[in-house]
Amino acid sequence: MSRRLTKLQYTCEDWNVMQSALFRASKQLQRSQNHEFTDRLARRIMTLFDQGVRDEEVLALAAMEQEELLAKIVALRKNRVTA
Repeated sequence: MSRRLTKLQYTCEDWNVMQSALFRASKQLQRSQNHEFTDRLARRIMTLFDQGVRDEEVLALAAMEQEELLAKIVALRKNRVTA
């Protein structure tokens, strides 16, 4: 079942874990809270949380690694288009 069809309810503690993971990942990526891809990073953290990852440090690290990989893929595609 897709995430859109499932109504998820988060506790205050859940939100705090996800928010802390977002702050940590943003800091590691050296991004401000107003960065153009902060929403994408937050959605990645929520997806990981929904998949059962509950540790703030693990959430941040996994989301950060996925975000870095996505940035590399986008850069490669841009270079291929302009080359």
